[in-house]
Amino acid sequence: MTWRVLLLTAVALCRGFNLDVEKPMTFQENAKGFGQTVVQFEGSRVLVGAPQEIGSTNQTGGLYQCDVSTGRCQPIHLQVPPEAVNMSLGLSLAAATNPTQLLACGPTVHQTCKENTYVNGFCFLFGPNLLQQPERFPETLRGCPQQESDIVFLIDGSGSIRTHEFQEMKEFVSTVMNQFTESKTLFSLMQYSEEFWTHFTFSDFKRNPNPRSLINPIKQLSGRTHTATAIRKVVTELFQSSNGARENAVKILVVITDGEKFGDPLGYEQVIPQADRAGIIRYVIGVGDAFRSERNREELNTIASKPSQDHVFRVNNFQALKTIQNQLQEKIFAIEGTQTGSASSSFEHEMSQEGFSAAVTSDGPLLGSVGSFDWSGGAFLHTSKDQTTFMNVTRVNSDMNDAYLGYASAVTSRNKVQSIVLGAPRYQHIGLVVLFKKDFRVWEPSMSIKGSQIGSYFGASLCSVDVSRDGNTDLILIGAPHYYEQTRGGQVSVCPMPRGRARWRCGSVLHGEQGHPWGRFGAALTVLGDVNGDKLTDMAIGAPGEQENRGAVYIFHGSPELSIKLTYSQRITGSQLSPKLQYFGQALSGGQDLTMDGLMDLAVGAEGYLLLLRAQPVLRVEVSMEFNPREVAKDVFECGKEETGSKAAGKVTVCLRVRKNTRDRLREGDIKSIITYDLILDSTRLRAVFTDTNNHTRRHIQTLGLAPKCDTLNLQLPTCVADPVIPISLRLNYSLEGVPLVYSGGLRPVLAEDAQTIFTASFPFEKNCGNDNVCQDDLSVSFSFLGLDSLVVGDPRAFNVTVTVGNDGEDSYATQVTFYYPSVLSFQNAFETQNQLILKSMDCNPEVSIQGPGALKSTTCRVKNPIFPGNSQVTFNVSFYVDPDAFLGKKLLFKANVTSDNNMPKTSKSEFQLELPVKYAVFMVVTSGESSTKYFNFTATEKTSEVIKHQYQFKNLGHRSLPVSVVFWAPVQLNEVTVWDHPQVIFAQNLSSTCRTEERRPTQSDFQEQLTKTPVVNCSIAVCQRIQCDIPTFNMEEEFEVDLIGNLSFDWYIKKSHGHLLLVSTAEILFNDSEFALLPGQDIFVKSQTETKVELYELHNPVPLIVGSSIGGLVLLALITAGLYKLGFFKRQYKDMMGEAAPQETPPQ
Repeated sequence: MTWRVLLLTAVALCRGFNLDVEKPMTFQENAKGFGQTVVQFEGSRVLVGAPQEIGSTNQTGGLYQCDVSTGRCQPIHLQVPPEAVNMSLGLSLAAATNPTQLLACGPTVHQTCKENTYVNGFCFLFGPNLLQQPERFPETLRGCPQQESDIVFLIDGSGSIRTHEFQEMKEFVSTVMNQFTESKTLFSLMQYSEEFWTHFTFSDFKRNPNPRSLINPIKQLSGRTHTATAIRKVVTELFQSSNGARENAVKILVVITDGEKFGDPLGYEQVIPQADRAGIIRYVIGVGDAFRSERNREELNTIASKPSQDHVFRVNNFQALKTIQNQLQEKIFAIEGTQTGSASSSFEHEMSQEGFSAAVTSDGPLLGSVGSFDWSGGAFLHTSKDQTTFMNVTRVNSDMNDAYLGYASAVTSRNKVQSIVLGAPRYQHIGLVVLFKKDFRVWEPSMSIKGSQIGSYFGASLCSVDVSRDGNTDLILIGAPHYYEQTRGGQVSVCPMPRGRARWRCGSVLHGEQGHPWGRFGAALTVLGDVNGDKLTDMAIGAPGEQENRGAVYIFHGSPELSIKLTYSQRITGSQLSPKLQYFGQALSGGQDLTMDGLMDLAVGAEGYLLLLRAQPVLRVEVSMEFNPREVAKDVFECGKEETGSKAAGKVTVCLRVRKNTRDRLREGDIKSIITYDLILDSTRLRAVFTDTNNHTRRHIQTLGLAPKCDTLNLQLPTCVADPVIPISLRLNYSLEGVPLVYSGGLRPVLAEDAQTIFTASFPFEKNCGNDNVCQDDLSVSFSFLGLDSLVVGDPRAFNVTVTVGNDGEDSYATQVTFYYPSVLSFQNAFETQNQLILKSMDCNPEVSIQGPGALKSTTCRVKNPIFPGNSQVTFNVSFYVDPDAFLGKKLLFKANVTSDNNMPKTSKSEFQLELPVKYAVFMVVTSGESSTKYFNFTATEKTSEVIKHQYQFKNLGHRSLPVSVVFWAPVQLNEVTVWDHPQVIFAQNLSSTCRTEERRPTQSDFQEQLTKTPVVNCSIAVCQRIQCDIPTFNMEEEFEVDLIGNLSFDWYIKKSHGHLLLVSTAEILFNDSEFALLPGQDIFVKSQTETKVELYELHNPVPLIVGSSIGGLVLLALITAGLYKLGFFKRQYKDMMGEAAPQETPPQ
């Protein structure tokens, strides 16, 4: 049953271009294997193979002719020769044009030769009329192999064998010899015990090839068993040409024995290597119970060829010999059916499977022969019915066994000279592709490419590609459908044809979609012709294993570099066409116009289906947008203070024209498409709108043919324009949907895959640049460091630069200043200033690191964006952060240049640079120690000296180590009297230092007056000793203590009204101030002083004080008593006392 189906599908969700997947033509046949191979043929026909179809008895395979014009498939009735048993016709197909030919092959013809079955092939070459009987290649099958064999029977005649057993052994030998009567086999027989008897040689057998007449007269020798010696005699005597042995015959020795060798002077290790070197294949038959032991069985293994399991037979008795005669016969037949005398059974063309791949060359049919020479493979080129050339690499390389050369084949052409490419996907398990060239009528392998992954089947598919379509092959595509990656399976290597003697290499690699590790991408390859209209050949690649064997086909386009674009343009899955499809993409054929519309079609085979996918016409759209006037006038975009409202800016004319990119036979008047396009006016700044919509966007939908169509739109500016530098942009973005062609089966035009769909145009503003309309600015830049005499690294305050940019010419556009500075500086901000007032922040780009020596950074700031008017200048401050740990050397180089879009040449004014000395901030502290002497007193009578100590602590709290000097000042003389005798400096730590001492005169001469004002004895009034100690390195976070010790005398003491004097010493830290600097306010920390209070204590005489006090007291007492008397104090008291005492003196009554 044959029927045609049009599958209507929704728009594909996967990526699509111009192969029509909405209305594919589908053919279905119930024949088993239908769709396994497909090939496009002359006219509107597609040939489909059904290699598994079962026909009459012992016949498999079939061919079908599917006509696109009728939508039906018809079987091709072929008179199959009776010897073409189960040949799987249609397993490979090939076609050619000029002349039109079809080559159909069945490479599994079963040929039975005695006990062996061989597999060959037949191919049939058709002309344009498929009803005529084709030519057959080869015309007949090869005859069964007739390899010559020389067989020696070495039979045991020792005394351990009974007479009837010996007779049974003779009958076994006679029966086996009778089975080879029709072969080219000669026999010889030797009996052995401890004696040796040659009963007949090869020459005797050739004269009398009657086994029974030769065997019957044999008598048993008896005696011991000298098996090793017997084997040597066979090797050295019987297998010799003097006894009729043939040089090229297979040498076979059959040893029959009932026990282990006994009394033999030779060992097997002396004779078996000799037999191996002679190429003798040895079978051994062990009879009886003697070989039940492991040791005796090992003797049989030693005698036999390897592997022993294929060459050793054991039977329980001589009567049982007849049970193994068929097995022995099969073993020998297998050897006779091969071409060499090795035990591994090497074949020539017995298993050739001719036609496993097929191609049509200018010299004749090319038939891949994968099974030739132990499946190393090759190919037969039939130049005529009776002339055949076999090409392979077997004699060149010995590693071709099981390579399957000829699994795939392709024909290349260069300057009308053809070459042949054959794939060997199992070569060394990685695959091989060989290029054959004809040299003086001899085909020889020229170059080859090897695969890279084991099991990838590199070379399983081949395709010759003429990308430029000039008649010369540019590429060979090599499929490796079993190449495995974690997320996808299969790949195709793109291999340019080698030039001259250059090594043949593959360039790029094509892959399918991710997510299909068993996709078998590259299982089928075909050229499509030019389907997108770019005049380059395009490709189709099948991946029948994708989506759980539903399959997919990928379309790749040719590239102008005479290669294939790495990204596929379309992926067509079987599931998107029909849920019934399986193995979609297992066979592909393209390059012809089967539907007669002038466009290429693709035939795709699936399990039981043939699908025809049509190429769609490809369109491109030309767009033009023209403004009138060409510029926005100044009086339109420059608004005065009193001007408000919108103004007409001009008009824009938008024209679209559709052009057909492909060459076809479709009527141009029928080509129509629906174009939807959006216009977006000044999308980011919104400075203009369309007048009729008062909006900056507009959509149009139009149906266009191939004639141009234009629309004119009015534009207006709704407000004043703040940015008249960047032109107003107009952006057009369109989409195209083809209108189905009624007279072409609903074929729908499509937009070219690489078509430009976005177009832009600019409506510039009129510039104030004089009559020549060319703006010539005259820019200058200068800067200063705000009065800084040096940059102090470590100062937390920002490093500020004041920049002045001027323009003495015409308007400058997109003016910008670029600063270059060391990388340890980091840009912070920039502010435009006027009279030291900040006006606004500057628009600056992020800083950029500049590679190369010097490690610089740069920052660019825009000036008066977008227009910097002529005859003006601007001043701004730029601030930088300085890394406190940075090292800049001794000077900082700061550069700046000013540029603009006016593209005027550089001048000396447009670049400026200054150097600024660099110092490094330090933070050191000196303090007075707690253990310093604080106080002394003395009396005038005891003027002894005392030890005085002033202690100082030094600390480096900064981020830098530096050399320093510590200086101490101690008063040593006042009024030429010693104050501090021999002051000495003692370092608490073991510091490396060098000290020097000098005396300094006081700055004040009138010390008396100074002491009256202030009781301080220091270096301003006293002679001081200055002690300076140099320390090579004062490290970060380091601290140390210094004691200033000496003897203090008191003769210098001058009594003043304050009652004491303060003795003051001073310590300070000195450093190189040309390299280092203190931060503001930190100079008080590098100088300190220590005071010792000195006081005179006076001793007084107590006698005058006591006498005077006593006299004073008596005088005071006398004065008090006299006063009381005068007041009558003593008289009143006396009278009162007398009155109180009178009654007491009355006498008793």
